[in-house]
Amino acid sequence: MKVRASFLSPLFVLILYILALASGLLQDKLISGGNDPCLSVIIISMLVYIIPAIIFCRLKGVGYSAKLNIKLFSPGKLGCVIMSSLVLICGTVLIRSAQIYLGGTKEPVFSMFGEYLNAAQGAEFLPKAMAFAVVPAICEEFVFRAILLTEYNEGGFGAVTASVISSLLSAMMFFDLEKLPVFFFCGIICCLVTYVTGSSLTAFIVHMLFGFYGIFAEKYVTRAIINPSNRVISLFTFSLLFLVLAFIMLSEFEHILRKNGKSGVPTPSYRLKKADDGETPDVAATEEEEEGTKKVIGDRTKMNIEAFFSPTFLLCILFFAAAVFGFS
Repeated sequence: MKVRASFLSPLFVLILYILALASGLLQDKLISGGNDPCLSVIIISMLVYIIPAIIFCRLKGVGYSAKLNIKLFSPGKLGCVIMSSLVLICGTVLIRSAQIYLGGTKEPVFSMFGEYLNAAQGAEFLPKAMAFAVVPAICEEFVFRAILLTEYNEGGFGAVTASVISSLLSAMMFFDLEKLPVFFFCGIICCLVTYVTGSSLTAFIVHMLFGFYGIFAEKYVTRAIINPSNRVISLFTFSLLFLVLAFIMLSEFEHILRKNGKSGVPTPSYRLKKADDGETPDVAATEEEEEGTKKVIGDRTKMNIEAFFSPTFLLCILFFAAAVFGFS
Protein backbone atom coordinates (compact mmCIF):
# COMPACT_ATOMS: atom_id res chain seq x y z
CA MET A 1 0.00 0.00 0.00
CA LYS A 2 1.45 3.34 -1.08
CA VAL A 3 1.36 6.04 1.60
CA ARG A 4 0.17 9.43 0.37
CA ALA A 5 2.65 12.31 0.38
CA SER A 6 0.16 14.43 2.32
CA PHE A 7 0.49 11.96 5.21
CA LEU A 8 4.07 10.73 4.92
CA SER A 9 5.89 14.06 4.39
CA PRO A 10 4.51 15.87 7.46
CA LEU A 11 5.09 12.69 9.49
CA PHE A 12 8.75 12.78 8.43
CA VAL A 13 8.98 16.46 9.43
CA LEU A 14 7.25 15.74 12.76
CA ILE A 15 10.05 13.29 13.55
CA LEU A 16 12.55 16.05 12.73
CA TYR A 17 10.70 18.40 15.12
CA ILE A 18 11.06 15.90 17.93
CA LEU A 19 14.74 15.41 17.14
CA ALA A 20 15.25 19.20 16.99
CA LEU A 21 13.82 19.72 20.47
CA ALA A 22 15.86 16.84 21.86
CA SER A 23 19.00 18.14 20.15
CA GLY A 24 18.66 21.46 21.96
CA LEU A 25 19.58 19.72 25.20
CA LEU A 26 22.44 17.90 23.50
CA GLN A 27 23.78 21.11 21.99
CA ASP A 28 23.83 22.82 25.39
CA LYS A 29 25.77 19.89 26.84
CA LEU A 30 28.24 19.85 23.95
CA ILE A 31 28.96 23.58 24.20
CA SER A 32 29.00 23.68 28.02
CA GLY A 33 31.40 20.73 27.91
CA GLY A 34 33.97 22.87 26.13
CA ASN A 35 33.34 21.57 22.62
CA ASP A 36 33.72 23.81 19.60
CA PRO A 37 30.32 25.42 18.75
CA CYS A 38 31.14 24.98 15.06
CA LEU A 39 31.58 21.24 15.52
CA SER A 40 28.44 21.12 17.66
CA VAL A 41 26.39 22.71 14.88
CA ILE A 42 27.65 20.14 12.38
CA ILE A 43 26.92 17.21 14.71
CA ILE A 44 23.42 18.45 15.56
CA SER A 45 22.63 19.12 11.91
CA MET A 46 23.71 15.61 10.95
CA LEU A 47 21.56 14.07 13.68
CA VAL A 48 18.47 16.18 13.05
CA TYR A 49 18.48 16.55 9.25
CA ILE A 50 20.96 14.51 7.26
CA ILE A 51 20.74 11.05 8.84
CA PRO A 52 16.89 10.99 8.91
CA ALA A 53 16.81 12.36 5.35
CA ILE A 54 19.18 9.65 4.10
CA ILE A 55 17.08 6.97 5.81
CA PHE A 56 13.94 8.45 4.22
CA CYS A 57 15.53 8.38 0.76
CA ARG A 58 16.68 4.81 1.24
CA LEU A 59 13.18 3.73 2.23
CA LYS A 60 11.77 5.37 -0.90
CA GLY A 61 13.78 2.94 -3.02
CA VAL A 62 16.40 2.89 -5.75
CA GLY A 63 16.40 5.88 -8.08
CA TYR A 64 14.64 8.23 -5.66
CA SER A 65 17.67 10.51 -5.32
CA ALA A 66 17.55 11.20 -9.07
CA LYS A 67 14.15 12.86 -8.61
CA LEU A 68 15.39 15.41 -6.07
CA ASN A 69 16.69 17.93 -8.65
CA ILE A 70 20.08 18.10 -6.95
CA LYS A 71 21.94 19.07 -10.08
CA LEU A 72 24.14 21.80 -11.48
CA PHE A 73 22.55 24.78 -13.16
CA SER A 74 23.72 26.90 -16.06
CA PRO A 75 25.71 30.10 -15.35
CA GLY A 76 22.92 32.08 -17.02
CA LYS A 77 20.70 31.39 -14.02
CA LEU A 78 23.14 32.92 -11.55
CA GLY A 79 21.53 36.36 -11.93
CA CYS A 80 18.20 34.86 -10.91
CA VAL A 81 19.82 33.35 -7.81
CA ILE A 82 21.49 36.62 -6.79
CA MET A 83 18.32 38.66 -7.33
CA SER A 84 16.30 36.14 -5.31
CA SER A 85 18.81 36.44 -2.46
CA LEU A 86 18.59 40.24 -2.47
CA VAL A 87 14.78 40.14 -2.57
CA LEU A 88 14.85 37.75 0.38
CA ILE A 89 17.13 40.06 2.36
CA CYS A 90 15.10 43.21 1.63
CA GLY A 91 11.83 41.42 2.31
CA THR A 92 13.19 40.18 5.62
CA VAL A 93 14.20 43.72 6.58
CA LEU A 94 10.66 44.93 5.86
CA ILE A 95 9.11 42.08 7.86
CA ARG A 96 11.41 42.76 10.80
CA SER A 97 10.70 46.50 10.56
CA ALA A 98 6.97 45.86 10.81
CA GLN A 99 7.47 43.51 13.76
CA ILE A 100 9.71 45.96 15.62
CA TYR A 101 7.38 48.90 15.02
CA LEU A 102 4.48 46.79 16.31
CA GLY A 103 6.33 46.05 19.54
CA GLY A 104 8.26 42.90 18.66
CA THR A 105 11.72 42.01 19.88
CA LYS A 106 14.61 44.08 18.53
CA GLU A 107 17.03 41.16 18.45
CA PRO A 108 18.31 40.10 15.01
CA VAL A 109 16.89 36.89 13.55
CA PHE A 110 20.34 35.28 13.63
CA SER A 111 21.13 36.45 17.16
CA MET A 112 21.47 32.80 18.25
CA PHE A 113 24.87 32.69 16.53
CA GLY A 114 26.03 36.07 17.82
CA GLU A 115 27.58 34.99 21.11
CA TYR A 116 29.62 32.23 19.45
CA LEU A 117 30.86 34.43 16.62
CA ASN A 118 31.67 37.34 18.93
CA ALA A 119 33.88 35.02 20.96
CA ALA A 120 35.75 33.93 17.83
CA GLN A 121 38.93 35.80 17.01
CA GLY A 122 41.14 36.07 13.95
CA ALA A 123 41.39 32.90 11.92
CA GLU A 124 38.64 31.23 13.97
CA PHE A 125 35.94 33.62 12.79
CA LEU A 126 35.67 32.65 9.12
CA PRO A 127 35.36 28.85 9.62
CA LYS A 128 32.68 29.37 12.26
CA ALA A 129 30.81 31.82 10.07
CA MET A 130 30.98 29.33 7.20
CA ALA A 131 29.63 26.58 9.44
CA PHE A 132 26.72 28.68 10.70
CA ALA A 133 25.77 29.80 7.18
CA VAL A 134 26.58 26.81 4.98
CA VAL A 135 25.68 23.79 7.11
CA PRO A 136 22.10 24.89 7.97
CA ALA A 137 21.53 25.86 4.33
CA ILE A 138 22.60 22.43 3.08
CA CYS A 139 20.55 20.55 5.66
CA GLU A 140 17.34 22.57 5.45
CA GLU A 141 17.25 22.83 1.67
CA PHE A 142 17.96 19.12 1.27
CA VAL A 143 14.97 18.27 3.46
CA PHE A 144 12.45 21.00 2.70
CA ARG A 145 13.16 21.87 -0.92
CA ALA A 146 14.71 18.73 -2.40
CA ILE A 147 12.72 16.04 -0.58
CA LEU A 148 9.44 17.73 0.37
CA LEU A 149 8.88 19.51 -2.94
CA THR A 150 9.57 16.25 -4.75
CA GLU A 151 7.14 14.35 -2.53
CA TYR A 152 4.27 16.79 -3.03
CA ASN A 153 4.95 17.15 -6.75
CA GLU A 154 5.08 13.39 -7.24
CA GLY A 155 1.85 13.16 -5.27
CA GLY A 156 0.17 15.52 -7.73
CA PHE A 157 -0.40 18.42 -5.33
CA GLY A 158 1.20 21.05 -7.54
CA ALA A 159 3.74 23.81 -7.10
CA VAL A 160 1.68 26.24 -5.01
CA THR A 161 0.55 23.71 -2.41
CA ALA A 162 4.01 22.15 -2.25
CA SER A 163 5.66 25.56 -1.78
CA VAL A 164 3.30 26.76 0.95
CA ILE A 165 3.46 23.54 2.96
CA SER A 166 7.22 23.15 2.54
CA SER A 167 7.80 26.77 3.59
CA LEU A 168 5.49 26.56 6.59
CA LEU A 169 6.97 23.29 7.83
CA SER A 170 10.51 24.66 7.49
CA ALA A 171 9.58 27.91 9.26
CA MET A 172 8.05 26.03 12.20
CA MET A 173 11.29 24.08 12.62
CA PHE A 174 12.72 26.97 14.68
CA PHE A 175 9.87 26.96 17.24
CA ASP A 176 9.78 30.76 17.33
CA LEU A 177 6.54 32.57 16.58
CA GLU A 178 8.22 35.88 15.80
CA LYS A 179 10.70 34.32 13.38
CA LEU A 180 7.97 32.33 11.65
CA PRO A 181 7.09 35.01 9.02
CA VAL A 182 10.77 35.57 8.18
CA PHE A 183 11.57 31.92 7.59
CA PHE A 184 8.26 31.32 5.82
CA PHE A 185 9.18 34.09 3.38
CA CYS A 186 12.64 32.54 3.04
CA GLY A 187 11.01 29.22 2.19
CA ILE A 188 8.74 30.76 -0.45
CA ILE A 189 11.67 32.45 -2.20
CA CYS A 190 13.70 29.23 -2.11
CA CYS A 191 10.76 27.28 -3.55
CA LEU A 192 10.31 29.83 -6.33
CA VAL A 193 13.94 29.73 -7.38
CA THR A 194 13.93 25.91 -7.21
CA TYR A 195 10.94 25.62 -9.53
CA VAL A 196 12.14 28.23 -12.00
CA THR A 197 15.73 26.97 -12.27
CA GLY A 198 14.85 23.30 -11.92
CA SER A 199 17.65 22.80 -9.40
CA SER A 200 17.45 22.67 -5.61
CA LEU A 201 21.11 23.75 -5.50
CA THR A 202 19.96 27.28 -6.33
CA ALA A 203 17.80 27.28 -3.19
CA PHE A 204 20.84 26.23 -1.19
CA ILE A 205 22.84 29.18 -2.55
CA VAL A 206 20.00 31.62 -1.81
CA HIS A 207 19.70 30.27 1.73
CA MET A 208 23.47 30.37 2.22
CA LEU A 209 23.70 34.01 1.08
CA PHE A 210 20.83 34.83 3.42
CA GLY A 211 22.79 33.18 6.22
CA PHE A 212 25.87 35.26 5.42
CA TYR A 213 23.71 38.39 5.55
CA GLY A 214 22.41 37.32 8.95
CA ILE A 215 25.91 36.74 10.28
CA PHE A 216 27.76 39.73 8.84
CA ALA A 217 25.20 42.49 8.21
CA GLU A 218 21.88 41.92 9.97
CA LYS A 219 22.91 43.41 13.30
CA TYR A 220 23.89 46.68 11.58
CA VAL A 221 20.65 46.82 9.58
CA THR A 222 18.67 46.14 12.77
CA ARG A 223 20.41 49.04 14.53
CA ALA A 224 19.45 51.30 11.63
CA ILE A 225 15.76 50.37 11.59
CA ILE A 226 15.31 50.60 15.37
CA ASN A 227 16.85 54.07 15.47
CA PRO A 228 13.90 56.54 15.57
CA SER A 229 15.78 59.09 13.48
CA ASN A 230 16.35 56.53 10.70
CA ARG A 231 12.97 54.82 10.61
CA VAL A 232 11.36 56.74 7.78
CA ILE A 233 14.37 56.80 5.48
CA SER A 234 15.19 53.14 6.24
CA LEU A 235 11.65 51.99 5.52
CA PHE A 236 11.51 54.03 2.31
CA THR A 237 14.92 52.81 1.12
CA PHE A 238 14.28 49.12 1.72
CA SER A 239 10.75 49.31 0.32
CA LEU A 240 12.05 50.89 -2.86
CA LEU A 241 14.89 48.36 -3.07
CA PHE A 242 12.47 45.50 -2.54
CA LEU A 243 10.18 46.64 -5.36
CA VAL A 244 13.05 47.23 -7.80
CA LEU A 245 14.78 43.95 -6.98
CA ALA A 246 11.50 42.01 -7.11
CA PHE A 247 10.85 43.44 -10.58
CA ILE A 248 14.32 42.38 -11.74
CA MET A 249 13.90 38.94 -10.13
CA LEU A 250 10.57 38.35 -11.88
CA SER A 251 12.12 39.50 -15.15
CA GLU A 252 14.87 36.90 -14.65
CA PHE A 253 12.20 34.27 -13.96
CA GLU A 254 10.37 35.25 -17.13
CA HIS A 255 13.57 35.07 -19.18
CA ILE A 256 14.39 31.57 -17.89
CA LEU A 257 10.86 30.23 -18.39
CA ARG A 258 10.64 31.71 -21.88
CA LYS A 259 13.97 30.14 -22.79
CA ASN A 260 12.77 26.81 -21.38
CA GLY A 261 9.59 27.08 -23.40
CA LYS A 262 11.47 27.67 -26.64
CA SER A 263 13.85 24.78 -26.01
CA GLY A 264 11.08 22.42 -24.92
CA VAL A 265 12.24 22.07 -21.31
CA PRO A 266 9.24 21.16 -19.11
CA THR A 267 8.22 23.75 -16.53
CA PRO A 268 6.47 23.12 -13.17
CA SER A 269 2.96 21.80 -13.68
CA TYR A 270 0.20 20.09 -11.78
CA ARG A 271 0.00 16.34 -12.12
CA LEU A 272 -3.69 15.82 -11.51
CA LYS A 273 -5.89 13.07 -12.81
CA LYS A 274 -7.71 14.40 -15.83
CA ALA A 275 -11.34 13.69 -16.52
CA ASP A 276 -10.42 11.92 -19.74
CA ASP A 277 -7.89 9.60 -18.01
CA GLY A 278 -5.01 10.97 -20.02
CA GLU A 279 -6.65 11.15 -23.43
CA THR A 280 -6.77 14.52 -25.13
CA PRO A 281 -10.42 15.50 -25.70
CA ASP A 282 -11.71 16.57 -29.08
CA VAL A 283 -11.35 20.32 -29.55
CA ALA A 284 -14.85 20.53 -30.96
CA ALA A 285 -16.40 18.88 -27.93
CA THR A 286 -16.87 22.06 -25.92
CA GLU A 287 -19.10 20.54 -23.28
CA GLU A 288 -16.66 17.71 -22.63
CA GLU A 289 -13.83 20.23 -22.28
CA GLU A 290 -15.81 22.26 -19.76
CA GLU A 291 -16.65 19.15 -17.77
CA GLY A 292 -12.99 18.14 -17.85
CA THR A 293 -11.93 21.59 -16.62
CA LYS A 294 -14.43 21.45 -13.78
CA LYS A 295 -13.18 17.99 -12.87
CA VAL A 296 -9.57 19.22 -12.78
CA ILE A 297 -10.55 22.18 -10.57
CA GLY A 298 -12.53 19.84 -8.34
CA ASP A 299 -9.60 17.44 -8.07
CA ARG A 300 -7.26 20.32 -7.26
CA THR A 301 -9.58 21.54 -4.49
CA LYS A 302 -9.84 18.05 -3.01
CA MET A 303 -6.09 17.62 -3.08
CA ASN A 304 -5.52 20.99 -1.41
CA ILE A 305 -7.97 20.01 1.34
CA GLU A 306 -6.18 16.67 1.66
CA ALA A 307 -2.80 18.41 1.96
CA PHE A 308 -3.72 21.18 4.41
CA PHE A 309 -6.01 19.06 6.59
CA SER A 310 -3.81 15.99 6.68
CA PRO A 311 -3.69 14.55 10.24
CA THR A 312 0.11 14.59 10.29
CA PHE A 313 0.29 18.17 8.97
CA LEU A 314 -2.12 19.30 11.69
CA LEU A 315 -0.02 17.39 14.22
CA CYS A 316 3.03 19.38 13.10
CA ILE A 317 1.13 22.63 13.73
CA LEU A 318 -0.04 21.41 17.15
CA PHE A 319 3.50 20.32 18.05
CA PHE A 320 4.83 23.75 17.04
CA ALA A 321 2.16 25.49 19.13
CA ALA A 322 2.90 23.26 22.11
CA ALA A 323 6.65 23.92 21.80
CA VAL A 324 6.15 27.69 21.50
CA PHE A 325 3.55 28.14 24.23
CA GLY A 326 4.79 25.35 26.48
CA PHE A 327 3.87 21.71 26.81
CA SER A 328 1.13 21.16 29.35
